[in-house]
Amino acid sequence: MKNFSLFFLAVLFALSGCTGPQPKTPQSMDKPAGPIPLPSTYSGRIPCPDCDAIDIVLNFRKNGLYQLRKTLIKGKTWDSVAEIGRWTFDRGEKLIVLGNRRGSLKTLQLVDRNTLRLQDVEGKNLPITQNYELHKNPTLDPFPDSVRMRGMYSARGDKGFFTECTTGIRFAVATEKSYRELANAYNRTPHGQGEPLLVLLEGSLQPAQGMDDDNDSGQDELVVTRFLNIFPGQDCQGENQRLSLFDTTWNPIEINGKPVTLARGMEEPYIILDSKGNRMHGFSGCNRFFGTYFIKGEIFVFNKMAATRMACIKGLSLEDAFLDAMRKTEAYRLQNGILELRDRNEHILARLKAAR
Repeated sequence: MKNFSLFFLAVLFALSGCTGPQPKTPQSMDKPAGPIPLPSTYSGRIPCPDCDAIDIVLNFRKNGLYQLRKTLIKGKTWDSVAEIGRWTFDRGEKLIVLGNRRGSLKTLQLVDRNTLRLQDVEGKNLPITQNYELHKNPTLDPFPDSVRMRGMYSARGDKGFFTECTTGIRFAVATEKSYRELANAYNRTPHGQGEPLLVLLEGSLQPAQGMDDDNDSGQDELVVTRFLNIFPGQDCQGENQRLSLFDTTWNPIEINGKPVTLARGMEEPYIILDSKGNRMHGFSGCNRFFGTYFIKGEIFVFNKMAATRMACIKGLSLEDAFLDAMRKTEAYRLQNGILELRDRNEHILARLKAAR
């Protein structure tokens, strides 16, 4: 029994939140459809081999979100860990699953609407002689706990939004605590207009402003308690989302809404943004050019542009149009492998494609 309990405790505290790609939910799982009252809190005290007990508090939300707090109690000391995730209900077996797969003590048997019973790592019932039941609380736990989260953050102006990776749930971001650190990191990192970037942070959920404390309509706000890191160009699985803006040869394919056509034997125009030193260089159709660039968030400006002064018959009109578009550029967007140069009014000046 002792070895079993030790294994039980080890698995319990191995519960993790937002790390890496998650397996797909089995087809037999349905979205929460009212097997228990929503929103609701279930709690209980379960056995612990090396401490006095483990207190569990488990919130179920209408938007399919669960919030789990585990507190290990030993004498007058305690240690608490918390996580969030998406919960599902297996109608056939009357099981509630925390996360996207069973096991790791994330499976609970629905005894009745007021009682849930924890199952072991194999999805089997734990010994009936010990208390592994959670009972419905009369009120919803406010759950102020800060948990580590990975998700895609985007912003327009002072309005930020965060889509948590493991649940896919989107939250508005409250403009308090460590919000400014997150916003500054996003603004300093080159990105297209409204483009989401992968971030790692610690945060808690609270009812959106103007909502009651017992609101559970899904209008939660994320309060960033600690900003940790930003990962440009990556998605929730850590895979590259797009081409790099830097050290890539970009060829114009459209300028001022007109396709770029080259005369026979004409060299193709291009621009390269060096990843170090904010320097750029390229060929505009007749002459070589060089200079510097400035990027901050969605702002994109070419500076100190200069060019050689070679005369040529072919490519002069293309060169004038290309350089004029670069001079007017104040923003950009990079999506689906196409780099768009835009003016201050978001009018598209030129479209460029990465050279093969």
